Amino acid sequence: MNLTKPTIQFHQKIKLKKIICCRFLDMKRLVFIISFYYALLPAQPKEGIEFRLHTISGFVIDSSNSEPMMDVDVDIYTGNNILKHSTITDEYGFYTKNIIGYLWKPKIKFSYHNYKSKKFRLDPSTLDSLENMALNAFIAPLPLDERIPDLKKGTLINRAETFFIKGNVFYNLIDKDHAERIIIQTAEAIESEPGFIVIRVNDEIYDVARCYVPQEGQYENLSSILKSLLSEPIFEKSTNPVFLSQELLEPSIIYGSVFNVSSGEPVMGAEIILDEPYKRRISDENGKFAFQVDQPGNYHVTMNPPPGYRYFNISTPEILIKYGRGGWYRSNFYVRP
Repeated sequence: MNLTKPTIQFHQKIKLKKIICCRFLDMKRLVFIISFYYALLPAQPKEGIEFRLHTISGFVIDSSNSEPMMDVDVDIYTGNNILKHSTITDEYGFYTKNIIGYLWKPKIKFSYHNYKSKKFRLDPSTLDSLENMALNAFIAPLPLDERIPDLKKGTLINRAETFFIKGNVFYNLIDKDHAERIIIQTAEAIESEPGFIVIRVNDEIYDVARCYVPQEGQYENLSSILKSLLSEPIFEKSTNPVFLSQELLEPSIIYGSVFNVSSGEPVMGAEIILDEPYKRRISDENGKFAFQVDQPGNYHVTMNPPPGYRYFNISTPEILIKYGRGGWYRSNFYVRP
């Protein structure tokens, strides 16, 4: 069929209108999709958005005994696992990292030799008004059969040093009627010749045959514990008892410190109460307190923060004392402004 020129022009106009109409609808659909996408953005979970972190701080605690842990590696990663910041805990188990900046889906990792590493995402909802975050962590030791031995030291030295932990105590037997309790600040086992060691504690040298270390609620002779590793029968020659008599031990001590969980600084003026028998202490300028007890039992320790602080519970206020004498039990408390 032959079409006239006006008829062809008419059909071309109709076709052009259809094309324009379709493109207009496509454009409207695109605008709607984009608008819908932006409308959803505020509803996305916060952890999926980059946020600013000024300072992060907190304590790392050994979950097996509630003791603060020194020299734990604290690493901060971005969402795609790029390491951005690192620090370590101090002698009180405290860490802090300042002026971190903007991070996308940040994660934090706590790791220590022969402990299970812990890694998880930071939650922006825990930020305070100044964009600071207080974050504490408990990490657990590996089972004995999974631990990696320290190859830098001999087996004898390694074994001996496990009994001398900073902040703990041991007894030095002076004679059959006297023993001295020593609070450990520094300790080192020295193997002067193969199979023979001495212990240096707080810059003093001690004979292993006179050292008594805590074992299952009692104090056992160190040379007796190590006799399979020693080249000479030191313990047998000493004629010292395997366990130190209770009469030679001093009363048990419950002690600790009160810390500001945000800054790691000690807090003065907190009231610490021991019930049955009732005793009361106020933390000193170094945040420290101590109670002396001489009877076995379950002891409950509570703390009332000083003005301007509130309680932050990551401590263990109930302490089981199996023996009335010789114990050395730490229970720290944490507060926040």
